[in-house]
Amino acid sequence: MLTLSLQTLKARWTTFVGSFLALALGVCLLTITGLSLAATLGRDQATDWYANADLVVTGSDTVTVTYGAGDAAVQETTTTADAAPVPADIPARIAAMRGVDEVVVDRRVPVHVDGWDGYARPWSSAAMHPYSLLAGGPPTSGEHVVLGSGASASPGERIVLQTPAGPRAMTVAGVVDDDAGAIYLSDDTVDELAGGRIEAVAIRMADGARAVDLAQRISRPGLRVLTGDARSLAEPDRHGDKLAFASSLLGSTTGVAAFVSVFVVAGTFSFAVVQRRREFALLRTAGATPRQLRRLVLGEALAVGVLASATGGALGTVVAAPFASWLARVGLAPPGFTARPVWWPLVAAMGVGLLVALTGAMVAARRAARVRPLDAMREAAVDRRVMTVGRWIFGLLSLAGAGALLAAVPASGPDGLGLLLVDAQLALIAAALLAPVLVPLFVRVVGWPLPGSTGQLARCNALAAKRRTASTATPILVTIGLAATTLAATATLWETQQRSAQDRITAATVVTPASSAGIGEATVTALGQQPGVRAAVPVRSAEAYVRRDDQIEGLPVMYVGAGVTEVLNLPTLAGSVDAVHQYGGADGRPVPVAVSRSAKWSLDDVVSIWLADGTPVRLRVAAVLDDSLDLDRTLLLPWDLGRQHGPRRGADAVYLARDSAVPHGDAALDRVATAGGSTIVPVADHVSAAHAEQDRMNRLALLALLGMALLCATISIANTLIMAAADRRREFALLRLAGATPRQLLRTVATEAALIAVAATALAGTLAAGTLVGLRATLVPLTPHPQIVVPWATIGAITAVCLGVAVLASLVPAALALRTPAARLAAARE
Repeated sequence: MLTLSLQTLKARWTTFVGSFLALALGVCLLTITGLSLAATLGRDQATDWYANADLVVTGSDTVTVTYGAGDAAVQETTTTADAAPVPADIPARIAAMRGVDEVVVDRRVPVHVDGWDGYARPWSSAAMHPYSLLAGGPPTSGEHVVLGSGASASPGERIVLQTPAGPRAMTVAGVVDDDAGAIYLSDDTVDELAGGRIEAVAIRMADGARAVDLAQRISRPGLRVLTGDARSLAEPDRHGDKLAFASSLLGSTTGVAAFVSVFVVAGTFSFAVVQRRREFALLRTAGATPRQLRRLVLGEALAVGVLASATGGALGTVVAAPFASWLARVGLAPPGFTARPVWWPLVAAMGVGLLVALTGAMVAARRAARVRPLDAMREAAVDRRVMTVGRWIFGLLSLAGAGALLAAVPASGPDGLGLLLVDAQLALIAAALLAPVLVPLFVRVVGWPLPGSTGQLARCNALAAKRRTASTATPILVTIGLAATTLAATATLWETQQRSAQDRITAATVVTPASSAGIGEATVTALGQQPGVRAAVPVRSAEAYVRRDDQIEGLPVMYVGAGVTEVLNLPTLAGSVDAVHQYGGADGRPVPVAVSRSAKWSLDDVVSIWLADGTPVRLRVAAVLDDSLDLDRTLLLPWDLGRQHGPRRGADAVYLARDSAVPHGDAALDRVATAGGSTIVPVADHVSAAHAEQDRMNRLALLALLGMALLCATISIANTLIMAAADRRREFALLRLAGATPRQLLRTVATEAALIAVAATALAGTLAAGTLVGLRATLVPLTPHPQIVVPWATIGAITAVCLGVAVLASLVPAALALRTPAARLAAARE
């Protein structure tokens, strides 16, 4: 049967062109996203700061919890945002060990100078990094600073260094050819700024010492001893957030590519098999068994699948690198990010493509092979019984699941937001499976107003050829449904989050930093001492970890200063938020915390968490807040707790509560903020600026997601209609012989394609509207007056592309077919 399959492919190659292109493109998309995703896994940054060190000792960067006991014990480990500090006694202990030649204590503090962000490090640590002085010399006092070549300053110049402690006037002592983001100060100055916290200990070994032996002697619980390429793990990952974002984006893109490809490829293969029903009928009449027919179709699918998968994999391998470079160029991935050929994503993409091809062909082949020989001719001539039992079962189950999930979303609170996209995909699956039933219903509604014989004929054609109509509508349905749901849901969430955050802030104005160093403590104090300022409340975001059930869960943290209730509207259900500031430091008592109700903690509960650097802390719930979108599960912790634990950082913002008699344009207040490297802005500007970069990243991410889906769908639409046009040549000839002009036929074909596209769009809009209803119901308890935002322009453009492709792909082959005389076209063999 394989030989016969190959002969059939050779004789009917035009029938399989659409299947080949759809499958090749689907495998290409999966290969591109798979190779790009693989590039984010295990991507290590080069060792820079500690290139001259043999070993580097840092604190642990994980939290481990053991569940169960004995043989049933299971350990759960989570990587923390920051590494724990190295205990103060470790450097002296290491220095006393045999085989150690030099020990350098390294600390780092985020700082900013003249538009340049970096980390302040002790001058002694410069020896661990290859460098050379371009000008000047090392720092010899606490007021000296050595800058990297990226800063525009010369020895002897006076500069202002913004630090977490506040602004410091410094004198440039030297400039080094160091572009690793380090700014060198005296060891004592960095020790003071870091609050004594040790980030790492760099070690040079004596001659003859072995790194493995020395690492074993140093090793102890809570420490990491790093050698070789692992030394880079002790350095700050300047692009870690972008890499994590790229990994998340590519994971979603791969899922969308697979989701769209499955429908497009399976639908195209099924339609190609359906077109050959008359051929199968003749084979059955000639004595072919159902098993032989299935083997014939599967052999053809195998041949096309192997060739198309190989082609798509090769094309995806070539395109993956430019795609990864585009991600880096627009800021969705770290600089220099690229995709290289890796065998497993390529094999996985080709395997999925081949599996989809065989599955799509198998479903249609089984249906064609089940009919009896005498019924086959009737089945081949008319579109009847287009819905199989399996399609009914899985379609109705998917529809019921989507409805149940949508009904459960409002009761899920903030957790329900993540269920919406799953619900949308489940609804699209149901609509695609039930397309032969649902699309004709929308065709009747949409096509009812069409006037004249052209409109009536177009509507009748669409209703009679249900398989062709469903195959054409499915990619349009999936593309527009996915685009409308994703774009509208994300736009609504962005707008709602921004409004919720703006409504939360009751402060008169907000002080925002100009750099990642944040706003220093001295600046915060000076702001609070200005006339007319009732409260200057610093806030800073962080992360914490809690043991919940059988896993470690990450929770957002906001460290807040005293007077937070004067600058933020915090809907308190129980307790008092002001009690958070009764934290007395390291006195052994649990730390007071305010938490939203969604965290499922009650007033006066005592819970244990780990801070961002793995420091264990016991908390007492001092206040329970009502659920809200912008504070979902956020822990409000005392500002002093953040100062005592974790790397020193300035405030992300300072909220100012001011007397109403004081004008907002206070010059003295502006001077204090400017001296601290910050700016006083209105609340609306602060909120919009905070969301601007995230909005840009999200828009680009959606472009990457939906761009691939749109490309795959347009190819599928064109393939389906071009394949269908070959079967309609006899229909065109009969209409020509009955007196229809070429212009009338083309107008009918274009109207039919537009009618199907509009019907599919209406169905997609209905599904998207249902999802948005669920989204609004979820947002109502979380924020006042949620507003649904629909980006009509973008969705309209995507719809217009689908409509244009459908009409064009119908007109071109029809116009070519009409160039043949009607009598010859009617006599042409199938």
